[in-house]
Amino acid sequence: MDVRRLKYFIATAEERSISRAAEKLHITQPPLTRHIQSLEEELGVQLFTRTNSGVELTQAGTALLGHARNINAHVELATEQIRRVAAGQAGRIDIGVFGSAMLNIIPRILSSYAQTCPDVHVVLHSASKGRQMEAMHQGRILIAFDRYLPESPELQTELVCREALWVALNRRNPLAQQKSISVVDLKNEALIGEQDQSVFFVSQALCRHHHFEPLIVHKAADMISAVVMVAGGFGSALVPESVLNLQLPDVVFRPLVSEVEALIDLHCVYRKDEQSPLLASLLECIHSYREQNQSFFGSPATEHQQTPAGPKTMP
Repeated sequence: MDVRRLKYFIATAEERSISRAAEKLHITQPPLTRHIQSLEEELGVQLFTRTNSGVELTQAGTALLGHARNINAHVELATEQIRRVAAGQAGRIDIGVFGSAMLNIIPRILSSYAQTCPDVHVVLHSASKGRQMEAMHQGRILIAFDRYLPESPELQTELVCREALWVALNRRNPLAQQKSISVVDLKNEALIGEQDQSVFFVSQALCRHHHFEPLIVHKAADMISAVVMVAGGFGSALVPESVLNLQLPDVVFRPLVSEVEALIDLHCVYRKDEQSPLLASLLECIHSYREQNQSFFGSPATEHQQTPAGPKTMP
């Protein structure tokens, strides 16, 4: 019992006429008649009786019609689903995420992706860089976002965006009274370094450009943990602009002023041989985000101060 014969049977049952069904199906009557006869022979029952006006369903034919319609609907649904998966519009995509980019950039990209591909099931995996790379090589995630990614001949790395660096300060810190912080202001400032070192590499280069070494008094597991330590009064921290979305007590943010670029990059990485249409659809959203925001790379942002009500613009 093939799908084509069932379609021919449904058309004949609905039209109650071989000639009208043949016209609807864009075939001639003889092949349609042969298909109906072949279906009857396969099932061992008579499906139609001839009348003066055309054909009528037998009891067996009536019973088959409901099943045939259900089967046809499932086939059409499966066909459409397969096409959507092939076009990157449906299925499941596993994404590796970590750190402060989850506070702003990644949600914006995923929001665009959800609007473009509403039927794709997105699964986020928050893990350290090493675990993300392992999962990617094993095929357990399709793409990962991070700020500092190791080079690999099997992986393709792309810039997503660049963010200006800000300084996270405890409200009681005298520097918090300033509207902006220069790199030189940090010469004797107790700083919290990030264990992952993505921002630490940039801040170290900035300090050395101004002829001093940063005073790292603590290290945090990630950027969010670093700001938590700032809230506790353990020191100050250089942070990407995305971190300004955090709501923590006693933390204020000030823009960093420098003679050279004070920017931190966010990248995405995926396997070079990956052919998934789901990945291709997500990359389109990433490229669109990058194009829309490229004129703002490194542009100074509005000053923020964290309060229990969230970040607010200061005069």
